[in-house]
Amino acid sequence: MKIGIRLTIALAVPVAALVALFGLLQERANRVRFQAEMLREGRTIARTVQLALQYALRDSQLQDVQQLADEITGYERVLGLRLLHPDGSPRYESASLRKYPAVPPRTLAEVLRTHRMAEIHLRFDRGPVVAYVVPLFGPSGSVLGVAEVLQLESFIEDEIRASRKEIAALSAVMIAAVAAILFLITRVGVERPIEELVRSFREVGKGEPSSPLTVHRGDEFGRLAEAYNAMCARLDETRKSLLAEQEERRRMEASLREAERMASIGRFAAGLAHEIGTPLNVISGRAEALLRKGGVGEPGERHLRVITMQIERIARIVRGMLDFARPRELCLVSTAPHEMLSKVLELMEPRFEQAGIRLETRVPAELPRIAADGDQLHEVFLNLATNAADAMPGGGVLGVTAERVERRRPEGGGESLPFLAVTFEDSGCGIRPEHVGRVFDPFFTTKEVGHGTGLGLSVSYAIVREHGGWIEVESEVGRGTRATVFIPLRPERVAPASPAAAPIS
Repeated sequence: MKIGIRLTIALAVPVAALVALFGLLQERANRVRFQAEMLREGRTIARTVQLALQYALRDSQLQDVQQLADEITGYERVLGLRLLHPDGSPRYESASLRKYPAVPPRTLAEVLRTHRMAEIHLRFDRGPVVAYVVPLFGPSGSVLGVAEVLQLESFIEDEIRASRKEIAALSAVMIAAVAAILFLITRVGVERPIEELVRSFREVGKGEPSSPLTVHRGDEFGRLAEAYNAMCARLDETRKSLLAEQEERRRMEASLREAERMASIGRFAAGLAHEIGTPLNVISGRAEALLRKGGVGEPGERHLRVITMQIERIARIVRGMLDFARPRELCLVSTAPHEMLSKVLELMEPRFEQAGIRLETRVPAELPRIAADGDQLHEVFLNLATNAADAMPGGGVLGVTAERVERRRPEGGGESLPFLAVTFEDSGCGIRPEHVGRVFDPFFTTKEVGHGTGLGLSVSYAIVREHGGWIEVESEVGRGTRATVFIPLRPERVAPASPAAAPIS
């Protein structure tokens, strides 16, 4: 006898035994489950019939009783319905029950005494039956009679037979599959390892990463596969190292190009602001002189005031461009985050009240102090609060929180470091996904024309980066925006916060 046939027989017999055991256990579990389902359905039907019959008997609607009995006969394997007087004499019964005896007197007496449903198992010519006997009560609590609902159990055997056939078919398929697999294994036990080696060598020759060979054997093929896997692992490590170096080089080149671009924009903004500033001052002075002199009439004064307002708007844009282009020198001092945020929110309080914005804060007074330029960080937080207010013109909720967190820097790598995380979360209109990545670009804004220059977040991001931190922005259209500022907590010890300080509320 060939080895393939011996292996097939040796493994097929245990598989067949296991499948048979599984089928037996599954059959028992199905029987228990079917019986539980049948009892649950039968009890529900009996309770429903009890309520319906009580209402029908209270109204003396015997026709409704007959109609109910005819309707439920055959439903969910219901054999029929029988209605008895308290003394056990039949009051009405389905036609299908006339040849079957009524509930035993002992069961009837128990139901009338306990006023509770009883279940009895009977066997008729149609197979096993479960009888559900329920009492019927009148409006005053008096016993009107007893209802008997009979349900067939024979369907359980039908389900078990169908399940047994399915398990037998599955067993045959499994045994055939095992036999076929074993036969194929004996035929390709030598060819398959060689084919895998050839395939892997070709992948490596093309410069593609090769998947490791699976070692199942301890013979020459197994040792060859282990040596090949070790060689591929070393090649893969070398390839990953080269790719990482290339990625780092690309990232540094991209950072350098971005820095050069920002420097060019800064030089352009500074030059443009200088060129605009001089004639702007002349126009502003002439317009203010005409307003003071008078004699231009009411329409002329109105036009001059519009000119003055637009000049002031241009001046704000010019100042923003200068702030963006001007190099900043940090003056780091020990700063209490609680006090700084208190000043910002106090400054914005009239704006919040006017717009109907509710403020929710969680800024503990015991937060650690940070080494920061307070004025510049004040500008950052004020800018974020203003943007949040602009996003909620019809009112909303602004949440401001500050906490100490452990984070890795966004550049990746390195260990987690302590940071102060200050979050501004509004319930405004949100930012579209394609715009979230551009919110820190100079002159980019999603506000309407005349309501923003697109420099606020650029300046704020530059300030935070100079402090060694960064800003993260998350937004969902229609749900709001969350901006989080991360400022590193310096390792040196700083003066503690004032004991009299209290959390912002």
